[in-house]
Amino acid sequence: MSTTADQQAAHASEHELRRAVGRRPWLLAWLALVPLVIVRAGVLSEGDTFWEIRIGLLTMAHHAIPATDTFSWTMHGKPYTQNSWGFDVLAAIAYRLAGLPGAAVLCALITLGMIALVLALARTLGATATASAIMVFLASPLLIAWLTARPQLVDYTAVPALIVLLRGIERERHRWAPVVLIGLLTVVWINLHSAALLAVAIAGASAAVMFVLARRDSRWCYAVAATAAAAAGCLANPYGIGVLHQAGQVQASSAGVITEWAPFDLASPTEDLMMAAGLAALIIAWRRREAVLLAALVVCMAGSVEAIRFLPFVVILAIPVLAAFVSVPPDPVRRYLISRRPMFQQCGALGMAAIVVLSAPSLTHIGRPDPSTYPAALVADIPHGCRLFTTDLIGSYVILARPDVLVSLDTRNNLYGAALLVAEERVLHGLGNLSRGLAGAGCVLVPRSYGLAARLRHDAQWRVRAASQLAVLYVRR
Repeated sequence: MSTTADQQAAHASEHELRRAVGRRPWLLAWLALVPLVIVRAGVLSEGDTFWEIRIGLLTMAHHAIPATDTFSWTMHGKPYTQNSWGFDVLAAIAYRLAGLPGAAVLCALITLGMIALVLALARTLGATATASAIMVFLASPLLIAWLTARPQLVDYTAVPALIVLLRGIERERHRWAPVVLIGLLTVVWINLHSAALLAVAIAGASAAVMFVLARRDSRWCYAVAATAAAAAGCLANPYGIGVLHQAGQVQASSAGVITEWAPFDLASPTEDLMMAAGLAALIIAWRRREAVLLAALVVCMAGSVEAIRFLPFVVILAIPVLAAFVSVPPDPVRRYLISRRPMFQQCGALGMAAIVVLSAPSLTHIGRPDPSTYPAALVADIPHGCRLFTTDLIGSYVILARPDVLVSLDTRNNLYGAALLVAEERVLHGLGNLSRGLAGAGCVLVPRSYGLAARLRHDAQWRVRAASQLAVLYVRR
C-alpha cells in the first residue's frame, strides 16, 4: 500500500513538473512583451483618459453616474449617457492612489492581460510560444496606436476571452459552463464599456457558422444559448436597453468626423496590412474548420469596412491563428530553422536587450501627458473660472487638470454632435466670423499651428497671456 501511494505521489509530482516546464516558455514569451507595454504607458496621448478619470471621481463622490454635462459651457446641463462608467471608476481609483502614473499602470495591466489571453488562445490552437511572441511583436506596430489608456483596452481583452469560452463550446468541453461564463463576462464588460454589444454579434455569428459546418451536431444550440446569455448580460447595466440608443448615438455623431469611425481606406498601407492579416487568418481558420474564429473574423472584418475602429480586433484575432500556422512549417523550412537555431537565439537575445534598453527611459515618466499635445504650463495659467475655447484634446486635459474651467469642446463627440464639431473646427482653423464663433469665450488656448492662433494675434479684442513653443493662451481684453 505504501509503495503504491509513493508511486502515485511520484507520478503526480512528475506531472506537475512537466506542466510547469511546459508553461515556462509561455511565461517567458509574455515577459518578453512587457517592454512594449512599458513604452506605451510612458505617455498618455488620448484625450478620453482625462475626462474619464474626472467622471470616475464624480461618480465616487456622489455615488451616482453623472447624468448631465458639467464640464463645458457650450453643452452645460445637457443630458449625457456615459458608456464606460465602470472603467472610469477604476481609472479614478488608480488616479487617487498614484495620480496619472497610477492610471497608466492600470491600463498597462489590462494590456498585459490582453496579451496573456492572446498567447493562451494561440497555445490552444497548437502554436509554439516562440512563434506566438514573434507574431505579437510583429503585429505591435499595427496595434500600438490603438492601445491608448481608454476603455477600448477592455474590449481588446474581452474579445479573446470570449473566443476562448466559445471554443469551449465548439470543442465539446463543459458546454453549459462556457454559456454561463459568457453571460458573466458580458455583464462585467458592458459596465466597463458599452462595446460589449460586440459579444452578441460574435456569439450569434459563431452559432450560425457551427450550424452551417455541422448542422446535425448540437453545438450550435449551445452557441445560440451563449448568444442569449450575452444579450441578457448586455441589459445588466444602469441604462438597461437604453445602451442600444447610446451606441447608435455615438456612431451617428462620430461617422464622418472622428478618424476611428472612418470607413476602411484602401489607400492606407497600415489599414491594408491589418486587413491582409485578417484575410490570411480567415483562410486558415476556414481550412481548419475553426468555426468561432472564422465567425469572429468575419464580424470584425465586416465592421472594419464601415469603421476602422474594428481593425484592431481583426489583428488581435489573426495573431493566434497565424502563430499556429507558422508553428508547423514545411520540412525543409523546419530543418533550416533547426540548423540555424544558435544564430536565431543570439539574434533574439540581442533584439530583446535592445527593446529593454529602449523601453527603460519610459519608466521615468509613466503616465506623462504627451508634451507634444498638452501644454500643461499654459493650462495651469488659465484665469480661474474662465470660459475656454480650445481643441477637443486640450479641452479633455483641462477637464481633469482645471475643473474650475469650463471648456468649449472635448473628445465626447456624442455629447456635442457632428454639427457643433464641424462648426468649432472651422473656428479653430481661423475661418468665418470669429466674433460670432468665439461668443461666450473669455479665453482661447490653441496650438500655434492653428489658423485661430494667427488671427487672434492681430485682433484688438484679445491679448496674449502666455505662450510656449506648442501653444498660445489668449484672454479677452
